[in-house]
Amino acid sequence: MIGLNDSLLREPLLADRDAPVRVRVLLLDPDADTAARRAVEIGESPESFSAGIRLALARLRDLANEPAVDLAVATYETLPTWRTIRLDDVLYLAAFADDAEGHHSGLYKLTATPTGVLHAGFLRQFEDQWVTATRAV
Repeated sequence: MIGLNDSLLREPLLADRDAPVRVRVLLLDPDADTAARRAVEIGESPESFSAGIRLALARLRDLANEPAVDLAVATYETLPTWRTIRLDDVLYLAAFADDAEGHHSGLYKLTATPTGVLHAGFLRQFEDQWVTATRAV
């Protein structure tokens, strides 16, 4: 979503602004057993799947040098379930299924509501995964 030059969110992140935009990215650890499992699920070789994650990490390291972005990247070892993108107080979610990549699933927009807990639950899940992940950038 932001790692490669033609990625959907990269250009907007690099726009001129008064203060850097804070971005946190969680990626599956390319050396984790779950990376190999995920590769098999979607019909890729574990080697090429992990290489794709490593490429994303390298490109994100480059992005971290941009003054418009305050970027932090961490890796986790659990099987991916949700792709979560947070823009201000709005979450955009896509599911990872055992037979489909996240970018092939529907994208759900989730906003906070006064009495709802779904938005808060997804934020809590992301924050917990963030604090237990390994910092990569």
